[in-house]
Amino acid sequence: MTQQCLPFNRRQIIVTATYFAAHLAKASNPDEITQFPMSTPMDVDPKYGAARDQPLNTRIIQAINHYRTTNPGTFGQRLQAARLEPIILLELMLLTYLPTGTEAPDRDTCVGYIEGNPNLWAKLVAAYGCKSFSKLFNLVDMPFLRGLTNQEIGRFPGSLSVYALQSAFEEPYQGETPQLLVNILNDYWRSCERPYSWSLPVIQSSGMGKSRMVSEAALSVFTIPINIREELGDGIQAYPPPDKKFRDYFRGHQMKSDLRLQAEYAIILSLLFTKATALLEKSIFEPGAALAWQWANYLNEGRTDREVGTNRKEFLDSVVDRAMKIRSGLDAEVQKKLVLCIAEMKESCRILVRTISGNDQRTEEVKCVVYFDEAHQLTESILLEMQNRTRRHSPYQNLGKVLSELTEFPVFFVFLSTSSGLQKFAPMCISHPSVRISHGPCPFPPFTELPFDIFVDKVFQSLKCQNKSCSLENMGQTDVMAGFGRGLWYVHHKNSVESGGLPVISLARDKLVAQGDQARMFHSLIAALGVRIGITFDHTTQASMTMESELVESHMRVVYAIPKHCEFMHTGSPSEPILAEAAARHLNYPFDHGGIEQHGPEILAQAFKKGLLAKGEHGELCGRLLVTIAHDVALKRQHSQSRAIGNHPSNPYFHQPVHVLSFLQALFTDDIFHDIILGAHSVTAKADVPTLGTAFAESYIFFSHFALAEDSEMLSAPNLAVALLRGMALQAKDNQNLIDAVIPVHMGPLAASILPKSTSAINLQFKNRKKTGPCHISRQVTIPDEKMPVISIIFELGDEQVGNDGLVAVAEARNCETYGSVDKTHWEDHHYEIVAHGCTSKTFVAVLPAVEPYYQHILADHTIIQDFPRAESRQSLHALQNLKPFFNGAQESAEWSKWLPK
Repeated sequence: MTQQCLPFNRRQIIVTATYFAAHLAKASNPDEITQFPMSTPMDVDPKYGAARDQPLNTRIIQAINHYRTTNPGTFGQRLQAARLEPIILLELMLLTYLPTGTEAPDRDTCVGYIEGNPNLWAKLVAAYGCKSFSKLFNLVDMPFLRGLTNQEIGRFPGSLSVYALQSAFEEPYQGETPQLLVNILNDYWRSCERPYSWSLPVIQSSGMGKSRMVSEAALSVFTIPINIREELGDGIQAYPPPDKKFRDYFRGHQMKSDLRLQAEYAIILSLLFTKATALLEKSIFEPGAALAWQWANYLNEGRTDREVGTNRKEFLDSVVDRAMKIRSGLDAEVQKKLVLCIAEMKESCRILVRTISGNDQRTEEVKCVVYFDEAHQLTESILLEMQNRTRRHSPYQNLGKVLSELTEFPVFFVFLSTSSGLQKFAPMCISHPSVRISHGPCPFPPFTELPFDIFVDKVFQSLKCQNKSCSLENMGQTDVMAGFGRGLWYVHHKNSVESGGLPVISLARDKLVAQGDQARMFHSLIAALGVRIGITFDHTTQASMTMESELVESHMRVVYAIPKHCEFMHTGSPSEPILAEAAARHLNYPFDHGGIEQHGPEILAQAFKKGLLAKGEHGELCGRLLVTIAHDVALKRQHSQSRAIGNHPSNPYFHQPVHVLSFLQALFTDDIFHDIILGAHSVTAKADVPTLGTAFAESYIFFSHFALAEDSEMLSAPNLAVALLRGMALQAKDNQNLIDAVIPVHMGPLAASILPKSTSAINLQFKNRKKTGPCHISRQVTIPDEKMPVISIIFELGDEQVGNDGLVAVAEARNCETYGSVDKTHWEDHHYEIVAHGCTSKTFVAVLPAVEPYYQHILADHTIIQDFPRAESRQSLHALQNLKPFFNGAQESAEWSKWLPK
């Protein structure tokens, strides 16, 4: 929207509506609006009827279509009506958005809203152009929502209540991670003789409790908190709130020299220390062990869900105001003034440490921590025109240079972020711009040890108090699922149940897909697939490392460890049922447009094509995808038959038990299932041993995701029962007893408790070989009880020829003499071994005919020749071979025979 339209009056609103109509004509065909996909999972109101089970964007689009039908000529079809369209659009949006029973604003009121909030005009235009409306429902773009009660706001599907986030933040802390952080800081202080600076990055994905950890640590060590989070916009809410003036002080750095930035940072740190010292000298603070606690409470006084504490604001704002005045005089003789700024900073730091310490002269502990929350903006890149001139380093590196002058003082600087740009946060010695660090020790490697599974005990204690058993029925409830994984799920679920706020599964999906950012669609899909089937990235390519970093930063992937050299990181998707449910919904929505069976292989094929995934995992990833698809297909059939609406935001849809036979029917084609699987005999085929269909007539699998098993013991019956509690299948590490994965099986009714003695397994082995050979799975690895039925499936995915016994065969007895007495149970008597050949729709119903080429691409072992773009040219191919990437026996014999003696 042009600035000439501001300020708005009612006449201008109507006149400039022609811009709206013109924009629609250029942006999209209004008739295509029904094709708009769901953009965010935060669009469901669980309290107001079946219509509210639809995504908010979908409901608004339906309302527009209905209005257009009942009011011919509107929405781009007639100019006169188009002049009112933005106002009509706002009316329809509010009617759709507001809870039933809430009085919606009339047309005149809508005009007044736009008049009072002119920025809303352009956003309405953009929202209609891209068919995405849900992000407009926030208190910035629609300030009239402030008049509604907190209870009503909590009902809104498009809003994430900041109050709920604050409540979660203020829950009693669980675990000992804050003390672990403090211990690590003290260990570094005591043991490191030549630090570059006393600074430590904390890098971990969203919801893992970084801010909460340092806030809790501040109760035991004197801490100055600084939050420099940028404005998120589009209704995205976050907590804790930022220190806005301090954040703004670090902005506008692009055209400044390195020396100028260093001087500015020295100025503000000097003033920060000086102001803190002045506050500590007030009589309200008592020196000693209670000082940190008193100081933290002082700063938090008056804190709300949207603003920092009043004392904290006054403290930090006064520092910034003074720093802004001083830095304005830095234009001349910057280098000379930098020396003075550094000296003043060191002296003010010395005085602060002395004030904090009081009579405590111990030197083995850190006296002060200064932390920067949401510190990723400090790593912004440098403008090209500034590089190699007066500017070479990022704000973070320049700040690090200033902090390196404070190594004589026990003051640690901690930087919190989801950003895992390692070269920015903890660069390698050889690439660090500072000469000092090039010849000294590395910066401290990032801290990643954030808490996990801290509410599991509470969940099981709650079940016990309610006299509920650990059955599949109960393990598939949101109350239980929320206890596993990062603490955010449990705390948010607890608060949302009490306040009627956003369901935790919707929150998880929103975070997984980065608020529905359309520009990051592939990132969202690969992240969701990684949560479900487990994905390992290739650490040898820049593309894969960049993707891995972005998934940590914006798509909930967890950092396990970052080596000291910081050249790469180990990440993954640990077992989190809530996140797995969110990922399953994202991969399967909309249910009538292919779902994971359509999107899964396409995503995986693209990832391999881009060189993102680790080598050697083609068959394993393909196999885990196949069984996950079969799991989801079985559930969708189950919900369809029961006519259940399974995508209710509060209840799990995919993290549910599935009958073993339903799973096998969703995996194999109908002919194979009915003719071969149901009537399959065990390996020994004894007459008194029931067929597979009878043996597993009352048995269930329960997995929404795969998790990695470190050793064979994790694959044994007692631990498979543990896997059933979490609703996960297990992926075996390489070279583990010829078993690639295990799906735990509960033998018995859904209401029966999960126990090791009633736990069986479906053992999986994935082969990607063109020529098949003998293969056998030892059932004793998982279920040594000879009388417990066990299924093993061998996937010969790379077999291009039909197996000798057809597409699917049941293994027959081998070397029958070794099975001993007829009266004695042998460990193969109740073992059902199935061999499936190929990876096409002829074998698997889970493989759609349309996506078979994707599976072939996934399974293909791409050679140099296959990847050579001019392989069809005989001359180019000969030139490639002449580079000797390999030696061909026949070719070399012919070439060298003339030189070798006969």
